[in-house]
Amino acid sequence: MAASIERPELRDLYGTAPVPDLDTCDFFHVHIDERSTSVTFAFETSQLPANPKPEWTESAYNTLRFWIEFTGVSELRVSGILAEAKRAVRITGGAAPDRLDVSVTSETRSIAFSASASHVTHTRVYLKAASL
Repeated sequence: MAASIERPELRDLYGTAPVPDLDTCDFFHVHIDERSTSVTFAFETSQLPANPKPEWTESAYNTLRFWIEFTGVSELRVSGILAEAKRAVRITGGAAPDRLDVSVTSETRSIAFSASASHVTHTRVYLKAASL
């Protein structure tokens, strides 16, 4: 099952259009904050929202970045550090009520944990140069 990002913050941007599947997004950042027991993931997609923020329409853009913070993190497991292009992102209901099970895995690396909540903390659009 693919990772759902049906967060209200993104649903407002995409309206009735499909919200990007996390497996199709570039996964470019992980921040583990042991002080507040949180983990933040950052993703990037070229699947643009149907309802952009008004300030976004002032400039050209072709890429959306968004950060998802998971709070109340427990059972954190990390194996390996380097990012790999082929990986699977999973966010499912946890074994315990009101918990999420989160994992990002590839052939040689992984991060997995349980979280009590998640929310989109930041969104940003920009014009990404074409790959050579």
